[in-house]
Amino acid sequence: MTGRELAWRVFASELLASSVEERGTGEKSPSYVISPLGARMNRVLLPGMVSPMEGGGGNATGGFVRSRLSDATGTVLVTAGSYQPQGQSDLAKISQPTRALVIGKAALSRGVGAAPSCSVRVEAVQPLPDVDFRTLTAETAVQTLERLQLVLQLRSPAPPSDAELARAGVSPSWVRGARSSIARYPALDATPYYGSLRAVFIALGGPPVAEPSPITGSRPPGSQADVIRSVRSPKLPKAPTSPPGMQGLEGRLLEILDELSDKSPDGYADMDELAERAARHGLDGERMEELLNYLSENGTLEEPLVGKFRRAEGPPRE
Repeated sequence: MTGRELAWRVFASELLASSVEERGTGEKSPSYVISPLGARMNRVLLPGMVSPMEGGGGNATGGFVRSRLSDATGTVLVTAGSYQPQGQSDLAKISQPTRALVIGKAALSRGVGAAPSCSVRVEAVQPLPDVDFRTLTAETAVQTLERLQLVLQLRSPAPPSDAELARAGVSPSWVRGARSSIARYPALDATPYYGSLRAVFIALGGPPVAEPSPITGSRPPGSQADVIRSVRSPKLPKAPTSPPGMQGLEGRLLEILDELSDKSPDGYADMDELAERAARHGLDGERMEELLNYLSENGTLEEPLVGKFRRAEGPPRE
């Protein structure tokens, strides 16, 4: 393993509803915020409207800065301190409300006599053109809906087994998150979440959110997954070039990924196996992470399930 924590795609409402933390036991062990919808979050990824920094919160080179991210489901606090210099710098560049992608760590705070409150410690903020913003919003909505349905399935009188879920292509990290959620949130009212997701899909011009359906290996035609295809631009902006000093290494990583995908029952390369094999070929965790980000940005790879990678359908973006 590389220690890399993959970012869960979530909306503000899911963060705001999260009130349980799972603390690591070692000095450097990560902590996780458990959401009611099955996300076991260390790092998160949120598309939304980022506001300018709030006054009195520090500056771009030191101290503590804070802002807000709003999406169709709510508004969440986003902050950056001295340990997040890139986050500080990115937030300082936001001079007006901006559509952006925020990547950071979920943080749960408990004030004296107050209910737990979840926020995001910002690692980076990336302003987005409209088409990319819509695509990321659609993908986040689809994953949120699928996680919600997984939690409801596992709460049912006859829940699917881990083996059945594996055959259906459900990531083990999703199953673990769902079970953690069920243990920590004994009661779940799904109605508000379906309502907020329905508003997101309607805003994107997609079909309404359906009632819970059985976990299957593929989505039926006309499902919410089609929203992603409907909002994608035929030609997105040109991807960046290979990271400096890594030209050619992406081919090696893709060969490993293809081999693992071909042998995997669900057709995906698992993150842990990918990291282990890549390390044997001289790709350490940091370089592999950089290559994964590059290959995802240029459309070569997809991560349809957290911790699971595959080649993207269709050619990479030109």
